[in-house]
Amino acid sequence: MKTATVRDLRNNFSRVSRWIAKGETVQIVKRGRPFARVVPEPKHSSFLGCMAGSGTLPDDLDEPVPVRWEAAE
Repeated sequence: MKTATVRDLRNNFSRVSRWIAKGETVQIVKRGRPFARVVPEPKHSSFLGCMAGSGTLPDDLDEPVPVRWEAAE
């Protein structure tokens, strides 16, 4: 885990943000004590494909419904 001070964040944010972009967790130190921790977002290839293969569809999905609905009358 990388460590940065509050001053580093203020003066060298581009360097610290590159660490985070590479997947590194950065601990922020204020007056010599841990103050906060910055954790990178988990990477997903795509929102639309993130659940691919996690469910099943029934075979008769496009078949007509076998019962008559009251709303159809």
